[in-house]
Amino acid sequence: MVFISVIAMVMYYHENKNKEDRHNIAIFPLIMIIFAIGAPLYISYQNKVLIDENIRLFKIGHALECGNGFKLLIVSKNRDWQIVKKDSFTKNDLIIRADSCELNKEIAR
Repeated sequence: MVFISVIAMVMYYHENKNKEDRHNIAIFPLIMIIFAIGAPLYISYQNKVLIDENIRLFKIGHALECGNGFKLLIVSKNRDWQIVKKDSFTKNDLIIRADSCELNKEIAR
């Protein structure tokens, strides 16, 4: 996406090089570049916030409902789950990322 935006700006510049406004930047490609850089950073930040919140809830004893793609599992300290790598839960040989979990309101603690 960034590559396409740069090409669009270069094409715009060369198309308007004989005009007085040739130093104007094409706004749309610039917005695309900002979005292409900003969107992944925002999504990454939101993912980190979700992981931190789920780890915090786990540490204070709440049960979390986590999906591993095939089924939902209840993750809690009471069920012998542990934190691994600061962003995942593990039990036996199963590892589930903390961002795939949400608070289980039926099993509060």
